[in-house]
Amino acid sequence: MKNPKRILALVLALVMSLSLAACGNTAESESTSESSEVPAETSSEAVVEEETPDFDGAELVVATWGWAEAGLKALSADFEAKYNCTIVVDPTSGNGDRLNKLIAEKDDPTADVALLTKSFAETGNQQGLFETIDTNVVTSLGDLYDFAVNADGYGPCYSLCRYGIMYNADALTAAGLDAPTSYQDLFDDKYAGMVALPDMTSTAGPYMLVAMAEAMGGSQEDVSSAMTLMQEKKDNIAIWYTTSSDVVTAFTTGEIAITVFMDINMPGLTESGLNMVWVDASEGSFAAPATVNVVKNCKNPELAQLFVEYLICEDTQNRIAEVIDEAPVNKNATMPEDLQTYLAFGADAMSALKEFDDAYISTAKADWIDTFQRTVNIQ
Repeated sequence: MKNPKRILALVLALVMSLSLAACGNTAESESTSESSEVPAETSSEAVVEEETPDFDGAELVVATWGWAEAGLKALSADFEAKYNCTIVVDPTSGNGDRLNKLIAEKDDPTADVALLTKSFAETGNQQGLFETIDTNVVTSLGDLYDFAVNADGYGPCYSLCRYGIMYNADALTAAGLDAPTSYQDLFDDKYAGMVALPDMTSTAGPYMLVAMAEAMGGSQEDVSSAMTLMQEKKDNIAIWYTTSSDVVTAFTTGEIAITVFMDINMPGLTESGLNMVWVDASEGSFAAPATVNVVKNCKNPELAQLFVEYLICEDTQNRIAEVIDEAPVNKNATMPEDLQTYLAFGADAMSALKEFDDAYISTAKADWIDTFQRTVNIQ
């Protein structure tokens, strides 16, 4: 039998040997771990952030509607702060006045940027009034709905208003009349003296003419059927309007009860105490998109291009409905739910709007206006 003490000594020696080996492995492991945690060598190439240009208090002159001045200034406050500049509004009452001023000042323009509805902007493009857009600066074009991007590279749309039929329900009830459902209905004798319609010199006039012509079997190339209806029933129309304020005043005084008008006017008329109802005409409600254009030969072309990007970028488009009460045209934009009750919003609403060939309309409009002023709203 082996000596128990000797066996115990051998066991203790073996345990100590294993413990030392384990300690050695642990130390080696810790050493390896520490060496693997040495920070990776940082890149010698520093990330260079593009510096925001400082325009040293430059004045960017924006030609727009007189009634739009306060909203545009509020919407542009961040732009002024970012680029150290001031937005100066050059107001005119309507698109036609603004376009005529741009034509008169073509060689030495007052404005750097011009805001115009799409059909009037197309006329300006054809007359060489505007620069094409610098896509190195204006990088949000791809986020816009297709209709908002100019195929020839000129200024994009930044917002839109929708035109349809609007009426005072209380006034029609008092007269014992059903509501109209189409633009053609508005010329019916039963509504005589109650209707305001857009003049042919306005944004909506040519659109309504084409929409009616198409519904009556004609086309944009042949608007004779619609023009004949206007001629035959011209005395039924109380007002052929050129400015929105004329319509608002006529509603509030009770002079009219029905119109073809912009959706953005619904809240104001309702708040004034009128029981206003919106109708999408059977011929189709149509949009009047507003465009932002860089004026050729302007004094601040770089700042003007930056302003185009500012108006169409997602951040500004998220605010555009609340600030200026018009619908955004950036596909990524959001809109508060209460504004969606009367403003067009989202892909479905945009696709439902009737579209027109603005390039064709801009060339045909002069003849339409001439015929209209000689035979309908006689000047």
